[in-house]
Amino acid sequence: MALVFDVVKAKGKPDDNRRPGTSCPFCDVDGLENIIRRDGDRIWLQNKFRTLRHTMQTVLIESADHDADITTYEPGELHGVIRFALSCWEQMIDSGDYRSVLMYKNMGPLSGGSLTHPHMQIVGLEEEDGYAEISMKHFEGIDVWRRGRVRVTISTDPVMGFFEVNVICPQGLAHGNAPEDIEDTNRFADALQTVVRYVLNEHHGGRASSYNLFFYHIEGMTIVKALPRWVVSPYFVGYRLAQCNAETTLARDAERLRELLDERA
Repeated sequence: MALVFDVVKAKGKPDDNRRPGTSCPFCDVDGLENIIRRDGDRIWLQNKFRTLRHTMQTVLIESADHDADITTYEPGELHGVIRFALSCWEQMIDSGDYRSVLMYKNMGPLSGGSLTHPHMQIVGLEEEDGYAEISMKHFEGIDVWRRGRVRVTISTDPVMGFFEVNVICPQGLAHGNAPEDIEDTNRFADALQTVVRYVLNEHHGGRASSYNLFFYHIEGMTIVKALPRWVVSPYFVGYRLAQCNAETTLARDAERLRELLDERA
C-alpha cells in the first residue's frame, strides 16, 4: 500500500530549491510551534506541513546556522547533532504509537528536500512497515573500514544505487554514558561526516550536489546509509531494479574512502 500524499496540505510550504529567496521558517526560532524537545540550537518539532496521511511527521533542526551542513560542523557540534538525532528517533520508537519510525535527511535539489537549512525528518508510520523491502543484504558488500564497534561498508546489493555507503554500529550506543559508548558514538558521527564529504567532493569527480542519509535499526545494528543523488534511473522508476557501479569503480572508491577514514581516526 502506498503512502498517501495530501497536496492540499502542502499549500504554502516554503521551498528554497524552487522558490529561492523565500524566508526560512527554521531561522525564525521565535515563530516555531509544537516543539517536542530542544537542546540549544537543536530543535525537534512537529512538521507544520503534515502532508502524509496516517503518519506523524516531525522535523529536527540541526543548527541555527542556515548555511551549515553535516560536512561543515566542528567535532563538538557534529557529535551533539548525531547524539540528539538518535535520541529523538529512539524516543519516537519507544512511544509504541507507530508501526515503524523512519529518520532521514535530504540535502540538495535532487534529494527530495525543499529547505536548505540543515535538518532531518523523523516520521512515524501508523500503518506501514517502512522496512518491508529492506534487509541486511542492502548494507553488505565491500568492507571499507573498522574502528572499535564502528564499521563502514559499500553496498554491492544497494537499495537503489549506484553508490551507497553504510556506517554501522551497535544499536543503543547513543544512550550509553560509558566512555567506550561515547567514544564509539562520536566515531560513528565522524565516519559519517567523512563519508558525506567524500560523496560530495570526490566521488564521481565531485559532481554530486545532493545527498540523502537514511537511518535504520536492523538486526541489533544502527545503520546510516549515505548516497549521492542524481536523476533517478528509469530501471528503478519503472521496474524497481537497482543498479550498482562496476567492481573496479567500487574498489577505487573503497580505497580512497579508507584512506580518508584512517586519516580522521
